[in-house]
This record gives sequence, structure tokens and C-alpha cells, in this order.
Amino acid sequence: MNTTTIIGRLGQDPELRYTTSGTPVATFRLAVPNPRDNDQPDWIPITALGKVAEAVAEYVSKGHQVAVTGRLTSSEWDDPNGQRHFKLEVTARSIDFLTPANRTAANGDDTQPIGATA
Repeated sequence: MNTTTIIGRLGQDPELRYTTSGTPVATFRLAVPNPRDNDQPDWIPITALGKVAEAVAEYVSKGHQVAVTGRLTSSEWDDPNGQRHFKLEVTARSIDFLTPANRTAANGDDTQPIGATA
């Protein structure tokens, strides 16, 4: 079974774009606390599709806390210089918005989950 749940804060506003067939795709990175180094979080790339992507782009922004449930996906490729690259990311199935809609991310951590599911 390939399922993961990650809670963190957005490092930037989600970027929303559309595929040639019209499917919404939102990408962003989550800052997740690193138990080995409290000063440097782990940055997890997230991709959301469809209604989940549209909801993320509309309702959350940099600094907002979210819980992402999805699956790990990996990809490998060679760049033009022949160097091999590897990427591990989460493809979101659902996202719970943990920063209340009437607050900004800097106003506190009171959580009232709302969200979107694919």
C-alpha cells in the first residue's frame, strides 16, 4: 500500500496551471519539521490534481498549515549534460486546511480542519 500523510506549512503560494486537456494541477512545497535539525525543515514537493488543485489554489497560501494525504511518486531523468536526477514527491488525494479561513498563517495555530478530496 502506498499511502502517506504529511502535515506542514506551505513554503510559497500554490502554482495552479492546466494540462492541455483542461485538468487543473497545483504544485507547492511543504515545510515539515526535521527532527534531526530543528532549524532546517524538510521540503516536500506536493502535486494536486482536479478539484483538490482548485481548492488549494483558492483557499491556502504561503505559511498556511495543511495535512496532505496521498501517495509517494518517484521519477528519474537525465539532464542535457547526462547527469541522472531523481525526484520523490507526494501526489495528493486529499488536503485538509488546518489554518482557519478567517485567520492568516501568522495569527496562530488554532486548527479547524476543512479541505478537499479527489
